[in-house]
Amino acid sequence: MGTRSWLSRPFVGLVSVVVIGGAVAAGMVAAERLTPDFGVADLAQLAPANVSSIDVTNWSALRDRLGAGGDDVVEQAATRDLATRSTLVSSGDVVADGLGWSPRTVRWEAFVQTTAGSALFLGLPESRDVTSERMRDLGYVQDGDEWTIELSDLRAGGVSTPETFQHARLLDGGVVVASSELEVVERLGDVAEGRSPSLADDPTALRAWAQAVDLDAFSLQSGSAGCASTDPAESGPDIAAQAAVAVEAAGTLEPYRWLVRGLGAGEQDPTEPGTGDSGDRFEVALAFDSAPVAAGQAEVRARLATGPFIGQTGTVEESIVLTRHRVDGDVAVLEFDRQAGAASLMSFIGPLVLASC
Repeated sequence: MGTRSWLSRPFVGLVSVVVIGGAVAAGMVAAERLTPDFGVADLAQLAPANVSSIDVTNWSALRDRLGAGGDDVVEQAATRDLATRSTLVSSGDVVADGLGWSPRTVRWEAFVQTTAGSALFLGLPESRDVTSERMRDLGYVQDGDEWTIELSDLRAGGVSTPETFQHARLLDGGVVVASSELEVVERLGDVAEGRSPSLADDPTALRAWAQAVDLDAFSLQSGSAGCASTDPAESGPDIAAQAAVAVEAAGTLEPYRWLVRGLGAGEQDPTEPGTGDSGDRFEVALAFDSAPVAAGQAEVRARLATGPFIGQTGTVEESIVLTRHRVDGDVAVLEFDRQAGAASLMSFIGPLVLASC
């Protein structure tokens, strides 16, 4: 989908079991992969092995944590950088009302970028039958497992980024995948139903994923995508020079295989919903080729979590305060408290030097 640029609770036990065991075996049947209560922790089973980026927003969790419903959940999430990577927030009324897919209703959304194209996965709020009826009423035509609608119909309805929703496939587990490319829908359907390898078949990627599943909004990027989105050189020679000085003082940066960054919303006082954003947490996880490299990089990158915020205004501490850094096997993890009024950490504009290559 050309409309997006790329400059990345429950069932945590399931992820842990998979991590200990190594990887989910390719070829699992759909009934095992897409259970009726399919959740965010399981989303690595939907992304293909060659995924470059996946953005996840857990709307069900955000509605609970923010104590908000209706348009309030979008407003509060956007103010706190929790909706920055969402596709649904700008999709329009036709998608929200006609299809019933919006931040007010869906369980979660996951925007996936692959070598073949991009797609949007949604945890549906309604039964398969109700969803099918909505799609027919809107003008979708079913052909086997796939549904297609004319772009002119979506544009006439005022849908923002209509290409995102042109082709769709209803999967088990209350999940739909939609894309501008029918081939992408078919390929991702094969991944979801166990006929093609998934991200969950990569033990290192899965360990990185396991660090993110209790966050409410997060992105996972491959090494190349993560490096591109945090490259100081993209912000000009002055920023690149500042970054070089900071890195020289902190230590050598080793390339990572996977990058996770994400936010967890702090609980709100139910008597005062929407008051402030203190208590939110920010996390960065980087997966390397070995545990010793991860341990060394956890120390180096922790040293970068102080002083001038390269690529942003002010200091790092004015936006995020490091509370802990640790290692989980070959994954280095840095945990922060997000400060009220912090700079956007999820817009991928400007370098985040502690995650740079």
